[in-house]
Formats: sequence, structure tokens, C-alpha cells
Amino acid sequence: MSYDEQHHVDSATRSFKEIFQGIDHPARQLSWLAGHRLLGVSDLLVDRGLIEPWTADMIRPLANKSARVPAVQLAEERAVLTALMQAQVPALALKGCLLGYRVYPKPDQRMRGDLDVLVAVDRIAEARVILNSIGYEPEWQIAGGTPSTQESWIRDSEGISFYVDLHWDIRNHPALRAVLGFDEQWSAAVSLDTPEPGLKGQGNVHALINASMHWFDDLFPVTRPLGWLLDKDLLWRAMSDTERQYAVTLAIERGVAGLLAESLKMSRIVFDAPVSDDILEKLESAGRGQRATRLARTDLKPIRKWLFALRCEPGLCAKLVRIRESLLPPPAYMRERYPQGSRLGLVGLHWHRLLKGLKTEH
Repeated sequence: MSYDEQHHVDSATRSFKEIFQGIDHPARQLSWLAGHRLLGVSDLLVDRGLIEPWTADMIRPLANKSARVPAVQLAEERAVLTALMQAQVPALALKGCLLGYRVYPKPDQRMRGDLDVLVAVDRIAEARVILNSIGYEPEWQIAGGTPSTQESWIRDSEGISFYVDLHWDIRNHPALRAVLGFDEQWSAAVSLDTPEPGLKGQGNVHALINASMHWFDDLFPVTRPLGWLLDKDLLWRAMSDTERQYAVTLAIERGVAGLLAESLKMSRIVFDAPVSDDILEKLESAGRGQRATRLARTDLKPIRKWLFALRCEPGLCAKLVRIRESLLPPPAYMRERYPQGSRLGLVGLHWHRLLKGLKTEH
């Protein structure tokens, strides 16, 4: 496999060492680490014996400059969470922010471009008001496209753009919606180790299941950074035996056992996550009869993935809504997303969108 192929496709079938040592030039090794969001954790990789100390010494100046989350972004994340808390809108930090504070050596070592926040669906209107009051605006003014359970907000300040992804469910794919309810996640929330007291995030078990679903929750093929597997490895190592057993039980109960099994298996292959064969066998056995496990298949083409998502929509009405919003979004939505327009007018914009979606990667 060439370097470019290693860089641009999933590499979760070989150990980190095997992949890394197979890259024949230090500059390419650095590029590979950056592409997989691993530059900022060079010291952790040294401690694991995955890279040599001299490699970490070479990486460190670059990582400190561009591969860690800037202090201004960390402060912005905390300001957003604090504003929601002070307004008494229960909100949970997800994904990058949560994992940075909970399982990475330092909160700036888990790369992220936005703050993912989960609120209860009946508190969305309040959360929008709070975001607007601290300077955020919706990134897109017109809703449309593939049905989603989140929306992006943006604030520009002194040449820096800050993004918040506001979620009312942790996953978008209809096979994964409502796997975890807000109330159960809030009751198991953990405190973030921040200067501001009272900020909350998902508990370890829910964060692991969310991270496992996240790997497979895409309609079209995407390049998945191995840093997402490191997330799951670190979460698994941070969990008690009781939490691990509960994660297995919950994944089986909620129909995502196969996805958790595949995630843990890949984490074990790449980062030597301490996952036993017994646990994997239990999850795989349960996952064979679960619909969501089909998302783990790597041979599904984009159109087949779309059709599978359509079949997963509950009821005829939801299926029709998905067809309409996916294939024929509102004209205002199309013009906002494609301001360059098309010589063929609205028909040309729809055709451009369809061709873009059917590419093998995006």
C-alpha cells in the first residue's frame, strides 16, 4: 500500500507500529500523524512505545504550534457551557471537548474544530436564545437537506471563528437515533475538570457508545482518523470493570452491540486496547441479529447506504420526508449552500449536489 493510500483510507486493520514503521520518511510520518489527529499526543505515543523519543522531540515544536487546541478556543468552550449552565439549560459536552478533559493527558491534546453540546429536545429553543445572546448565529439560515438532529452555530471574533454544534440527539442516522435518551445521559453526567465549576459532560459509558456509533454514522464514505480509535482506547482504559460490563449490556440492549464490538476490536488492533476475547465474542454474537450492525459493513456503496437509511426511517411519513428533504431540499436552502449558482439554474444545483454526494469520499 502506498503512503497516499495509507493516509487517505481507514487503517484500522493493522497495529499502529506496523503502519507507522512502514512509512519510509520522517516528513511523511509527520504528515500521517497530522492526518490522523495524533501529532498532539506524541508524548503519550512515546509512553506506549509506539514511536521513538527522538520522533516525539521532532514533533513537539510543530504540535505545540498547530496540533493542539488554542487556549482561546478552550476558553470559548467553557464560556459557552457556562452561559448555558447559568441560564439553567442542562447541557452536556460531547466528543472532543469532553474527551479532552476526561481521558486525554491535557484538554488541548484532543484536536477538535467545534464544541459539541447536547441538550434536551424541549430545551432547544432556550439554548438557541442563549447562544444568540453571547454572539452566536446559525451557520445556515435555511434548514434542509438530509434530516439532522443537530445544527451548527458560529461566532466570529477578531479574525477567529468559533463553532458550536447544538445536538438534541447524539446521532443522525435513523438506525441510531434515540439510542440514548437525554435524561439518562444527564443523570450519569460527569463534571469537567475546568476552572469553572459545574460544567458537565457525558459519562464514560455513554461517551464510549457515542464514539462507537460516531465511527459508523455516515451516509457516504469518509476518511476516519485513527485518533477516533484512540478516543475509544483511552475511554476503555479509564473505565472500571463495572462500567465496561454496563457498556456491553447497554449496547446489547439498545441494538448497537455490533458497532461497539467493531470499535473495540479496531482499538485493540491499532492501539492494543485491553479488550478481552470474551467481551468481543459476547458483543459480536448479540450484534449479528441487530439492524445497526449493517452500518459496520465496508462494502456498502453510497446509494445502498442511502437506501438502508431510508428503510430505517420509522413509518411511511418519515420515509417520504427523508426522500423530499434529501433529494429536493427547499430552493432557498440550495441557493444558500451553493451561492455560486449554476448555468442550469436550480436543476443544475440539485444535479451538482447529487454528484458530489455520490463521490467515493468527501
